[in-house]
Amino acid sequence: MKFILNLIIILIILLKTGNVLSDEVIFNVNNIELNKEFSKNKEKLANEAFKKGFEKLTNRLLLEKDYKKIANTRLNEIKNLISYYQIAINNEDKIIVNISFDKNNIHEFFFKKDILYSDILNSEVILFPLLIEGNQQFIYSKNYFLNSWKNDNSEETIKYTLPLESIENIEIIEKYKNDIFKLPTTEFFKEYNMENKVFAIIEKNNNQAKIFLNTEISNKKLKKNIIIKNSFSNKKDFDNKIISDIKKVVKELIKSQNLIDVRTPSFLNFKIKLKNKNNLIILSNRLKEINLVSNFYVQQLNKDYALIKIKYFGQISKIIKKLEDKKMNLKKTSSGWMLNII
Repeated sequence: MKFILNLIIILIILLKTGNVLSDEVIFNVNNIELNKEFSKNKEKLANEAFKKGFEKLTNRLLLEKDYKKIANTRLNEIKNLISYYQIAINNEDKIIVNISFDKNNIHEFFFKKDILYSDILNSEVILFPLLIEGNQQFIYSKNYFLNSWKNDNSEETIKYTLPLESIENIEIIEKYKNDIFKLPTTEFFKEYNMENKVFAIIEKNNNQAKIFLNTEISNKKLKKNIIIKNSFSNKKDFDNKIISDIKKVVKELIKSQNLIDVRTPSFLNFKIKLKNKNNLIILSNRLKEINLVSNFYVQQLNKDYALIKIKYFGQISKIIKKLEDKKMNLKKTSSGWMLNII
């Protein structure tokens, strides 16, 4: 009797919270700053916030070619994609607005436009910029790019980490000095267990910078060449332009390896043991925080376990990683997938 009562309570809670998952941080755009002139007219303020918010969202989610496709989206279309907005700050200095876009409407919008989007929020990159000027290589000392990257916090979606100075890395660079483009990123970044690695070779003179990116993005080896002409009178402005352009290319590479096709959702069945009577509630709450998961269904329920089916977008490896981030361990066993709450 007690077991049945517990099951009824759990099912009521799940039905109340719903199995359509909607807690979507990826579709939230915060800190949209507007000119004070818009405070005089609430409708103009909202419209300007919607346009800026949509621009920031699509710039973050889409490859550059797709972002350009929808750059001229009409305001009425944008309004249909918004769940709600909030004026976070409105004082004599500035206006700050936060916007939440509706996931289902965004998915439908991308579906109609035949566009794939990417989830790169909170991505991490281990990066090392090697500066070459003339015939001299600057590894740690007198390397403007190394020091500037450490102090630059402008990137919102990608967190950059720079490796600590080490004799081993100096030796690796020295080893490949005459053929630096063949330096293996795996060997150089072996102490860092990160799926995104970038070794940037920056050959620079007064006229231009030639940049070679030797990367592993989502554990896939990718290489990219960039040429940047120097149109600046100030050396620092040119150097900052180099950093900015490298970041744009790295972001595009990461997006390209994390694309989500809303036209082809996948389904996954797994069991979860019910050692703790609150496990289903915990599962429901944590799944709501994973933007790749669209729905979940309780297919079977008894005193020992629940059989769950989730609808998700993207690759199974990404789902496993997202579950791990939320302290849920998904493993393949001889009898199927099993999920444990950590």
